[in-house]
Amino acid sequence: MGRQKKNKPRRASLGPLTVRDALQEDIPGICATMPDAYGLMGGAPWRDPDYVAAGLASCAKGLSGREKIKVARLGEAVVGSSFSRLALAPDGATAHTEIGIIHGIAVRPENRRQGAAAALLAECEEYLRREGAHVMIAEVRPDAVAFFSAHGYQTAPGPAFLIPSAAGTYVHPQSVPSTTLMWKSCRAEDAVVAQATAQGTALAGVLGD
Repeated sequence: MGRQKKNKPRRASLGPLTVRDALQEDIPGICATMPDAYGLMGGAPWRDPDYVAAGLASCAKGLSGREKIKVARLGEAVVGSSFSRLALAPDGATAHTEIGIIHGIAVRPENRRQGAAAALLAECEEYLRREGAHVMIAEVRPDAVAFFSAHGYQTAPGPAFLIPSAAGTYVHPQSVPSTTLMWKSCRAEDAVVAQATAQGTALAGVLGD
C-alpha cells in the first residue's frame, strides 16, 4: 500500500476581502498593523490609539482632508491598513495636487499573500488619481521593493525627489538610508522622465499638458 498523504491544515476563512475608509471602530486594528508598515509609516506613533484618532480627524477636515487612511478587512477582522495623501508644501496648507504620496501599506504577517496589500495599493492610487495626482512616490523598505516593482514602481537613487508642480518644486527627502525611493507615472498621457542630479532624482513631465 502507498503512503497516505497527510492533509495540510487549511487556513480558516474569515470572510471576503474588502477595503474602505477607516472608521473609529478600526483604530485597534490599525494600531496592530501600522507598526509593521513597509512604507514610511512604521514606528511607535501608530501603536497609540490617540495618534491614530488624530489622523482620522485630520482626514476628515480641510485641506489636510486630502488624505486617506484605509483598512483592508477579511470579514470583520482588520488585516491591513494604509495611509496616502497629496504632497504638501512646507507650510502644511498648500497641496501639490499633481503628486500623490503612498506613505504606508501594512498587512498582518499571518494574512499576507491573500491580496490585501495589492488591494490597499490600488485603492490609494485610485483615490490620489481622483484628487489630480499625475505621479505617485513612495519611500520603501527593503522587503517591499519587489512588491512595488511588481506594481509598476521604478527605483530612483537618493537622497531626494525633486518634482515640479503648480505649487512649486516639491522636495521629498529620503528619511531613512536603508529605504528605496520609488515612483510611478499614473497617467498614460504623461511622459514622466527621471534624471539623476546631485540633489536627488528630478522627475520632469509631471505637470502633463
